[in-house]
Amino acid sequence: MVTQQQKERLLPLIERVEEIAASDEVKSRAAHWQRYFTGTPACADPAGPLFTMDIGIPTWARILGFDINQYFSDTYTQIEIQLRMRVYHFEHFADDTLVGTGIGVSPLGTALEPAILGAPIDYQADTVPWVARAAAVISSPAELAGRPQPDFYHSGPMPALHRMYAEARELMDSLTQGRWSVGFPAAIRGILGLAQTLRGPHENILLDMLEQPEFAHQMMRYVTDFRLHYARERARFLGEPIGPGHIGNDEVTVPVISPSIYQEFLLPYETELCQFHGGFTCWHSCGDTGPLVQLIRRIPVIKQFYTGPWTNLQLVMAAFGTATPLDIAVHVVDDMLAATPEHMRAKMQQIIQICGAAPLKLRAGSTDSAFELQADLRQARIWVETARQVALETAAARAGAAN
Repeated sequence: MVTQQQKERLLPLIERVEEIAASDEVKSRAAHWQRYFTGTPACADPAGPLFTMDIGIPTWARILGFDINQYFSDTYTQIEIQLRMRVYHFEHFADDTLVGTGIGVSPLGTALEPAILGAPIDYQADTVPWVARAAAVISSPAELAGRPQPDFYHSGPMPALHRMYAEARELMDSLTQGRWSVGFPAAIRGILGLAQTLRGPHENILLDMLEQPEFAHQMMRYVTDFRLHYARERARFLGEPIGPGHIGNDEVTVPVISPSIYQEFLLPYETELCQFHGGFTCWHSCGDTGPLVQLIRRIPVIKQFYTGPWTNLQLVMAAFGTATPLDIAVHVVDDMLAATPEHMRAKMQQIIQICGAAPLKLRAGSTDSAFELQADLRQARIWVETARQVALETAAARAGAAN
């Protein structure tokens, strides 16, 4: 039960976020994002490439002083902290992060889908909830055979999710008279990642693909069907159509996954999922996807491609060309927290030189403190300031060339 005092504590935060969202600065950022998604190359954009720096929940807990497990279990706490995060980020980091009047709640974050499927969750005081992989949820083809899909209302964390969603809607409607939207989590995890969480330790599903390929395909089929099932149930619950999907594929990385493994065990299911949704808003992996990009490009509609700092970007450009918006991650430690400003600048310029003919965003994140907190926050601010300078220099070079 949210108290009147708690509601009164939220109101100035809501007003401040609304003020930020309506500011000329955020409107300018939104226009830049629109140009990015409609295909304007970084080298031709009047503001250069986009860039964002985002902070992980463990580090936010240290900055703002909150309990991580309470954040994931208490609706009011999660909403208050999200609002405080937006205000702090806008006031301390002048990147291209958008600020809007919508809120989302989840009892588990990115561990939500594995938990719905029955994976045990490990809770720690200093990090986000994650899958405990000591034992497999599904150990054999016999255990998979006939296994039903999870119940959208009653399986695993779903009762907690529905409770938090209902509480968030009631609270935000009462405080904002309908000005704010409340989101219900979509399924975003990749096929391999979901299969891995059900098979226990990471290596199990990898060995399945080599030693029990039929079982591996059955696992991929089951988790693909879960993605389809969850999307249908969510759309029915919200009374809205099934829209484009997202695929978070950090587990898909070379050399863990070879091109031949990807082509046989993942590409068909990712393609099916893409066709079901009418496209992916983003195909995402923080790993090395260079040797896989020609295969990934076969997926019919990828509206944004995200890859990590280990990927050969020339291979990305060869596969995706200049039409697909790219989101390129820098290495959080090597290229930001432990980097000199000169190294930061050189890395950004290198990425722009290779990918600047495409719509381009640079990302530092998810950033968690690796050294001393205040020193890491100073480095993050330097990275943001350097990125702004490089973006403006890119825009100035474009203007100079035009003249």
